[in-house]
Amino acid sequence: LSLTVDVTAEDAFRGVTHKVTYRIPSTGEQQTITVSVPAGAVDGGKLRYKRRGEYGVAGGERGDLVVTTHVEEHPLFKRKGADVTMEVPVSVYEAALGCTVDVPTPAGTQTGKKFRFKEMGAPDVKHRGRTGALLVEIKVQVPSNLSDDERDAMTKLREADTRDYREKVNRYKATY
Repeated sequence: LSLTVDVTAEDAFRGVTHKVTYRIPSTGEQQTITVSVPAGAVDGGKLRYKRRGEYGVAGGERGDLVVTTHVEEHPLFKRKGADVTMEVPVSVYEAALGCTVDVPTPAGTQTGKKFRFKEMGAPDVKHRGRTGALLVEIKVQVPSNLSDDERDAMTKLREADTRDYREKVNRYKATY
């Protein structure tokens, strides 16, 4: 017996429990189970509950209930397994003149958060078959010596720019 549980992206990041009522096909009997969706759940993930499914033939053992998680897509964060990606737009003026950007993370906004990508580094020579992590710190390269004319021009351009490059990011920052 199988069923699907819808989970928000936020609940999939942190884990959640849902009470689910389902019907046994052969008897029409309704049963309720508490489904524990683990932190880090992925879309299409399977949770198996032994002997909670269809009744066996001629008094045989009950089958399993398989619950598939359907994780809604997040408007800011994208998932591939445990890896999480996001884009943070920065204007050319901010990149040239320097800026500080608060970046929300799946666990909430944290100043100085460093990103670690497991198994995306170099092969681990001490542990054959394992791969290290890739640690990422974003640093925008900007010219170190702007002339007075360049600085004045860039400042005027930045001040004239009314676009909100981080509208989507700032909208979700407040919810974490």
